[in-house]
Amino acid sequence: MSKTENSLTDVARNMMSGVVQIHVEGNMAEDIQSVLNPAIKIPGTWAGSGFFIKHEQLEGHIVTNAHVVRNAVKIEISSMLTSEERFEAEVVGLVKTLEPDVALLRLTDKELLRFKTLALRDIEYLELREGSSPSRGEEIKAIGYPMGMVEPNISGGEITNFISGSEYTTERFVTDAAINPGNSGGPSVNSNSKVVGLNTAVMIDADNIGFITPAGFVKIILDNLLEQNEPHFSGIGGKLQKNTDNFNPFLKQHSAKGVIVDKIKPGGFLEAANIRKRDVILSINGVEFDRHGIVIGKEGRFRHKNIYDLMKLVPIGDEVEVVYLRNGDISTTTALAMRNPESGVRSNPIIEEIEYLEVFGMIIQELSVEIIEAMHNVDSNAQIEMLQTIEQEKPTLVVTHIHQGTQADEMEWSPGEMIVTANDEEVHTLDKLKELLQSNAGGSVLLECRNGLIGYFQVE
Repeated sequence: MSKTENSLTDVARNMMSGVVQIHVEGNMAEDIQSVLNPAIKIPGTWAGSGFFIKHEQLEGHIVTNAHVVRNAVKIEISSMLTSEERFEAEVVGLVKTLEPDVALLRLTDKELLRFKTLALRDIEYLELREGSSPSRGEEIKAIGYPMGMVEPNISGGEITNFISGSEYTTERFVTDAAINPGNSGGPSVNSNSKVVGLNTAVMIDADNIGFITPAGFVKIILDNLLEQNEPHFSGIGGKLQKNTDNFNPFLKQHSAKGVIVDKIKPGGFLEAANIRKRDVILSINGVEFDRHGIVIGKEGRFRHKNIYDLMKLVPIGDEVEVVYLRNGDISTTTALAMRNPESGVRSNPIIEEIEYLEVFGMIIQELSVEIIEAMHNVDSNAQIEMLQTIEQEKPTLVVTHIHQGTQADEMEWSPGEMIVTANDEEVHTLDKLKELLQSNAGGSVLLECRNGLIGYFQVE
C-alpha cells in the first residue's frame, strides 16, 4: 500500500468521528396517493448520514442530503462519539427540489450541551473543499452509515467522471466508491482532510457508480440557508441552443463559437443584461465557451463544465460580465446575477406545505412537478397535456382526485383535468377559485377545462 493510500486512510479514520447517523420519522412524500390526495399521509421511518460542518462560527450544525430529512416529523442523530445515544435535531433549511440535494440541521442548544457532556472527545468538524474541482482519478473515501449499520462505514474509490448540469439540474461528480442507501448525506473526503462533496445517490441497475454533490454547490446553499433565504442559484434567465457553422452567414460570425440565445425570460438575467434573442454568448466573467456551451480550457479541457454550471456558481447579487456577438460585432455588458424567474409549474414536495381545495367531490391543486410525475401512473395522456403547460408563467389548476358518488363523479370528470375558467372567468390559483365559489354560494358555477370539458356544479 502506498504512502498516499495510507495517508488517505488515516485522514478518513479521523474524519469519521465527525460523521453522524440520522434517524427520521416522517411522511412518505413519494407515495402517489399522497401527491394526488394530500389528505392522505403515509407515515414511515428511514435513516441517512450527515456530518458536523466547519463553517464560519457554526456549532452543532450538520450537513446532509435534503431527501434524508424532507417531510420529516422527528429527526434524531447518533454518533460513534456517544455510544448509541440519540439527540434531537431540527432543520435549519433544505433544498426542497433536491437540486442540489442539500440540507442543514442543527442540534438544539440543550441537545448540543448533552452531546458534549457524553462525547468521548471534542466534535470533529469537517471542512468543505474550496477552489477548483477534483481531477478525474483523484482518490476519495466515502463515509456514512449504509444499510442501517450502527457504525460508520468507509469505502474507497476515485472520482471517475463528471456529469454536467443543465438549466434545471446541478453538476455531479461520479465515483466508483460504494454509495448505498443509508450513507446518503455523508461526506466524500480527500487526503487533504477536506470534504469533496456530499454522497448523494447510487444509480439503479449500474455497478460501482455513485454520485457526489460538489462542495462548491454545498457552500452556496449553506450561505443561503444561514441567511434564511430560499436556496437558489443564479440562472441564465433564458433558453440557449448550440451554435454551428451553418449559422455563420446569418449570425455574421467567422466560426461557430459560443451559444445562441433562443428565448429571453421576462425579469431574468439575460433581460437585465440587455441581451437579445439570436445574440451569441461568447464568455461569462472571462470564461469562454465553445459552440456546445462547454468551458474552453482550464477545467474544461478534460471536463464538460458548461455555461449553466458556471452561472450557478456565481453568488446572487454579484456583477457578471458577458461578452456577446450581435450582427457580427462583439460587445460587453454587465448585470447582477439573479435567480431564474419562476414559472407557473413549480416543485412542491413538502407535504405540510401543499394546499388543496376539496369541492364537488374533487381534490383540486395548483399543478406541480410532483403531480405531473405521479400522473404517469394514472393517465399518461393527461401527463402529456400537463407537460405542455410547464413553461407557462401563470399557475394551472388541476383535478388530482375524484370521490365516487359525487357531483364530479356523476359528470364523469377524471383526475388530470386542468381547469381554466369558472363562470367564463379565468382562474389560475386556488385563492381565485375559492373567491369565485364564495361569491356564488348557494348558486351554481360552470367550470371549463383546458380540453373543453365542462361541469355545472351546485355550490353549497
